[in-house]
Amino acid sequence: MSDWSLNGTRIFVQKFSGNVKAIVAKLQPLKGGTVYQDFGYETNVRKIVGIVVGDTDLEALKELTENGGTAYTLSSPEGDRGSYYVESVAEDREPVVVQTMRPDLDCDAPVYSVEIVLLEEI
Repeated sequence: MSDWSLNGTRIFVQKFSGNVKAIVAKLQPLKGGTVYQDFGYETNVRKIVGIVVGDTDLEALKELTENGGTAYTLSSPEGDRGSYYVESVAEDREPVVVQTMRPDLDCDAPVYSVEIVLLEEI
């Protein structure tokens, strides 16, 4: 659970999900059935829900949204999960008095719940 990182920034992942979909146009003629036209597919969209400890790590993740065209490596306990563009990072500060997840940081370091949306690099 704790060995996840995005571009080297540590994330305590609680949920890792994905979504793929086809791009299909539906034509509704006046007579006859629906006609479908396939225009390909969207790349895999991943969502990470987890915990980030410390302002430095949170800011590092948020800065990844500012480097358009740059893909970053997502690592997990199983190894590299691929390269992704960071579409968005949403955060909520948790009301934590003492954090023990990151012993390398101060015990009063802020703790954030994050939701990160990633677009898979092709």
